[in-house]
Amino acid sequence: MYNIIKRLLDIIFSSIALILFMPMGIIIMLILKLTGEREVFYKQIRIGKNGMEFSLLKLVTMVKDSPNIGAGDITLKNDPRVLPFGKILRKTKLNEFPQFINVFFGEMSLVGPRPLVKHQYDMIPKDL
Repeated sequence: MYNIIKRLLDIIFSSIALILFMPMGIIIMLILKLTGEREVFYKQIRIGKNGMEFSLLKLVTMVKDSPNIGAGDITLKNDPRVLPFGKILRKTKLNEFPQFINVFFGEMSLVGPRPLVKHQYDMIPKDL
């Protein structure tokens, strides 16, 4: 019963968040399309519940191929890979908003551990 209620609340709250974000989201997506890398979404493979892989969604804030440039997956203070508009999105955490799509489709939950990138997940001992 707990899992059903949790999933229902994930659907309700993510739907409300996505609907409320839509007007601002459209403006942000247009800005991203017209500036920077001309991309809107960044997809990163994450490992979710029971080791299932999925594409975590974020709004683009860095140059293309940034994980293969400089510090890799680590973002440094004043990182030159971060786009000018990306700084605003990161500071306001608006770049994280598309993750409500992942919550809506059941790939993530509002409550629980944050899904890890594959190389972090692989460091966890399997006998735990």
